[in-house]
Amino acid sequence: MKHILFLPVFVFVLFAGSVRAERNKDLMKADYLYSHLAYHEAIPYYERVAGGSADPLVLARLGDCYRLTKAPQEAAAWYAKAVTIPACPAVVKLHYGQMLMMLGRYDEAADWLGQYHAAVPDERRAANLIEGCRQAKQLPQHASDGSLSFLGFNTDRSEFGPSLRKGQLVFTADTVLSATGGKTDEWTGMPFYNILTVPCGQDGLCTGEIKRVAANINTKFHDGPAVFSADGSTMYFTRTNFTEKFLSRGAVPDQDGIVRLQILTATGYDEAAGRFEKITSFPFNSKQYSTAHPTVSPGGNILVFASDMPGGSGGTDLYLCIKEGAGWSAPRNIGTTINTEGDEMFPFLYDDRTLYFASDGHPGLGGLDIYRAVWNDRENGFGKPEHMGAPVNSSYDDMSLVLTAGGSGGYFASNRPAPRKGDNIYFVNLEKIYLSLKVTDAETSQPIYGAAVSLQGMGDRRTFTSDAAGHVMAQLQPQGRYVIGATRAGYKPGSLEVTATGIRKQDTLYREIRLAPDFSIGYQVVVLDRATRRPIERPMLVWARLGGAGPDTVMLGTGEAYSITLDKDARYHVYAVKDRYYSNEKIVSTVGISRSAGTTMLYDTLFMKELKTGEVYEIENIYYDYDKATIREDAKPALNRLLELLRQYPAMQIQINSHTDCRGSDAYNLRLSQARAQSVIRYLQERGIGKDRLLHKGFGERMPVERCTSCERCTEQQHQRNRRTEFQVIAM
Repeated sequence: MKHILFLPVFVFVLFAGSVRAERNKDLMKADYLYSHLAYHEAIPYYERVAGGSADPLVLARLGDCYRLTKAPQEAAAWYAKAVTIPACPAVVKLHYGQMLMMLGRYDEAADWLGQYHAAVPDERRAANLIEGCRQAKQLPQHASDGSLSFLGFNTDRSEFGPSLRKGQLVFTADTVLSATGGKTDEWTGMPFYNILTVPCGQDGLCTGEIKRVAANINTKFHDGPAVFSADGSTMYFTRTNFTEKFLSRGAVPDQDGIVRLQILTATGYDEAAGRFEKITSFPFNSKQYSTAHPTVSPGGNILVFASDMPGGSGGTDLYLCIKEGAGWSAPRNIGTTINTEGDEMFPFLYDDRTLYFASDGHPGLGGLDIYRAVWNDRENGFGKPEHMGAPVNSSYDDMSLVLTAGGSGGYFASNRPAPRKGDNIYFVNLEKIYLSLKVTDAETSQPIYGAAVSLQGMGDRRTFTSDAAGHVMAQLQPQGRYVIGATRAGYKPGSLEVTATGIRKQDTLYREIRLAPDFSIGYQVVVLDRATRRPIERPMLVWARLGGAGPDTVMLGTGEAYSITLDKDARYHVYAVKDRYYSNEKIVSTVGISRSAGTTMLYDTLFMKELKTGEVYEIENIYYDYDKATIREDAKPALNRLLELLRQYPAMQIQINSHTDCRGSDAYNLRLSQARAQSVIRYLQERGIGKDRLLHKGFGERMPVERCTSCERCTEQQHQRNRRTEFQVIAM
């Protein structure tokens, strides 16, 4: 994109000393065009000889031609060949590194820039570009400042240099409304630039008829870019240095044959005639160097422009003039804080203290990037430039930023990949929208420290870590749509969608992500025959949360180990069903299982016993309080299972056998066991089972299942195990 900087940018001409006599006509023609800055015209001649050439100068010149006509991919390919040849000049490594940066190949770029810097250790630009490669790789971790809109009037050629005037966007282009009569610039192979204007709406989008900025501004050579005084009556613009004579009109070169650029001022705009009354030359123009890209502060008292005048830091520097009466003070170089060995250009004064400009010499993403600098009264100069970041900047050439009133939006040009080729103008919405996110525990509502938070949307990908308050603050792109995700060890991932559409400047969106603990309790059970210890053929598994909804059932395959997920701090009644079998029952409790990452598994076996006359079956989980015969609430699920069995087999007759522990006298325990057996009979009768099917007997403490050396040595668990109830099948 260097063609838009000035026509006369000095290019390192890689002559080997003297042209050898045996050079063919193609090479001689290529060298001639190259030396006269006709890069576009030189490309086909160089390509005819470069393919079989081992001359690094020929290869590098062809790379230069592509670099200076905005073809970084082709430029990098030819530079790659040149730098492998030992005699290749160091500056080619610089240019190769710059092209690699534009292509986003930052690791390779840093390597070649490092080699160049080793050869030219005092050059700040090389160190800055290397730092730019490092920073570019970290860019996805930083906020993108603004959202972009591609303007509809862009074409496949070049539109750049936007400025604002009374609701109109004024820009420079080499396409529509050309006044050059088909004449093209040998540097670019494109028509010469004109200054044009198009209406813009409050949304920043520009539609409507494109017109010339004035009837008497555009010439057959380059005109633009242009800026305006606050009232729009005065225009400051760049033009090719040419002369107007009675019989001829043409460009004026310097003694080296290079056509320079100059700054002109147009005043007294006549709205009716659509033309400026007077056009005057900036007093510091010269045939020996270029002055270009003027910008004037809103108050009209400060002018900054770009120039390659002698005494600068490198390619093109920025200079400042102060208004003195009707004229301007002598230009003052604004210093090495801003100016580098590279090119600084396209300045824009937002106010008397804030300067925006483009540079390829400061740490950036590649090519020209846009920077912001604020005036420092103590230093009497502009402070350290601040990179504007994405999306304003990219690895390609980004330049000529101008802001709207209030600074909430602006326009700039870039040759980044886009729906249209060449340089295109974008509107950038710079409103600041923030997300205040809190990450909390879904069960306790307590903040989660150290959660990894990801933000993704519109090409913006960043990660954050929540602080001790579970808080993350992030800037969002205006009109952006995002997916916010949060993860933390011990929790299941959580996410939400956020949109900044319709949010006004400086607003903050408050959102919360509640993470559910990544903790589960699994229960795995297999059903076996108690007698044979072999799998029961296709049993039905039944489980129900106590105090919850009705039971769940599943038919199991023979020998299948079935797994279910249980709630924490809950109790479940689990048993199996099979025709003419009785299953033991389990009360599975998750109460007190501590939370940890992952799954805690509980493994169990349900035994089924075939129903036969005379066989005794323990009714599990029927426990009694000490010295009590009352049916406890937690015994009812087991009794209900017996109730279902009696209803399933209407001819079945059973005897309830009840047992006590060893505490108390024999007589007392016998009476207590009789009372407990009667309580079970009463429970079943109250629910419709005929008394003729029910017998009962109390055995007291005479038949313990837990035998202790003495009653005093039994544990409470052993006592409770002995306090049991059974049923015996009398008839089927």
